[in-house]
Amino acid sequence: MSRLWPPLVAIVIVVASLLPGTAGAAPGSQQGGCQFVLGFKALHDLIPNIVGNCVTDEQHAANGDGLQQTANGLLVWRKADNFTAFTDGFRTWVNGPFGLQERLNSQRFDWEKNATVASTEVISFTPPATTSQQLSGSCFASSAAATRTDAWRCMAGNEILDPCFSQPGSSSSVICVPNPTDSSTFVTLMLTEPLPAASPIVETHPWFLQLADGTVCNFFTGATGGVNGERINYGCSDGWVIVGLPQRGTVWTAQEVLLAPMSLDVQKAARVELAIVWQ
Repeated sequence: MSRLWPPLVAIVIVVASLLPGTAGAAPGSQQGGCQFVLGFKALHDLIPNIVGNCVTDEQHAANGDGLQQTANGLLVWRKADNFTAFTDGFRTWVNGPFGLQERLNSQRFDWEKNATVASTEVISFTPPATTSQQLSGSCFASSAAATRTDAWRCMAGNEILDPCFSQPGSSSSVICVPNPTDSSTFVTLMLTEPLPAASPIVETHPWFLQLADGTVCNFFTGATGGVNGERINYGCSDGWVIVGLPQRGTVWTAQEVLLAPMSLDVQKAARVELAIVWQ
């Protein structure tokens, strides 16, 4: 890994090497042959009991992020902002510009909203052939989330599934995808009725977003409120919402706001960059 670490991290590495019990040990060495290095070692040494021992060596995701599995969770180096974090699946510890900070996975610090990307990746989603879950149901209209002629709004029991995508060469099932970043959420819907006629596409918009700070947002398909004359279009994993539609460009941007509880009053607002959009 070749990275520019925040000053605090460099200090932590030096201090950690002077702590009792570290003399003579290989840096970041763990049982099983894996080890922590650079920023992952620095963060581990700050909170060793929380991070736990490594399970694998560092690997890299398709978006360039560094990932390392530990006994207690996952270490992540975020290419978008060059900071290192650890999550146990519920909480996240971020070694950022203000040192080590803890938050819930569903939250973001204000400074994280400043994350940037060099360009926005635009994905035309292709559904997989199979999924780990299967339900029976029917589709009654074109998707309200994904503005595509092969996307549908469906029901399984009393649950609405949107978007669900046709599979090439198959008329007996569709693939429903609430979160394209998590394949465990994909559902194969076995159709009990033929698909309806597709509605004409009037306006296109992405149905799922990943912001530069890692927050994910899905398109609201039901009735929502408005802020400053613009529809609240997306709900995000950090508790904020996106009003209006994203602005397209080499780097797509969107207006994200935090609303007061049970209110349309804006508490905070930020113009954020989008890392990935799904269309």
